[in-house]
Amino acid sequence: MKRYLLSLFLMSTLCFAVVPERVSNNIEKDSFTKDNSSLYVRDQNRAYNRILSLGKKEGLSEDKIDNEVKRLEKKYGTDYEIIYKNFYYNVKELSKNQKKAEEIRKINEEKKEEYNVLIKKNEMPSDIKEYIEKSAESRYPDNYSERVKYTEDLIKFYNFIKK
Repeated sequence: MKRYLLSLFLMSTLCFAVVPERVSNNIEKDSFTKDNSSLYVRDQNRAYNRILSLGKKEGLSEDKIDNEVKRLEKKYGTDYEIIYKNFYYNVKELSKNQKKAEEIRKINEEKKEEYNVLIKKNEMPSDIKEYIEKSAESRYPDNYSERVKYTEDLIKFYNFIKK
């Protein structure tokens, strides 16, 4: 029985060793107001550990995780189960936005190459070509998809007038 209790004690300290002192102090302060404080402390520690594992799974650094937890603590207090739920949705939204931004960046790179080919292959006077390039660049400085559309329209217009 002593071995069992000792192993249980060691396992519980190993499970909660990841929790920073700031978080542990918050949990301890709140546990005094709860009826079953040992269960409350256990649940809060588990919730915090789930926050850490989710953040690491999504590729966030410990600093980013800690900053997000601090931000959520200001908003929701020190109930880490509630913070975990909000952290989960925030991380999923952040991950979705990062994937979307990466897609847009990739498409923009492809369109940049297409834009360069479009400008080079057109046979028109250099002053008109230069005007089209400057106009497209000033209207759409970072959006090559729109720049390609705009340049194609100007080239079509030039060819229409030329005829």
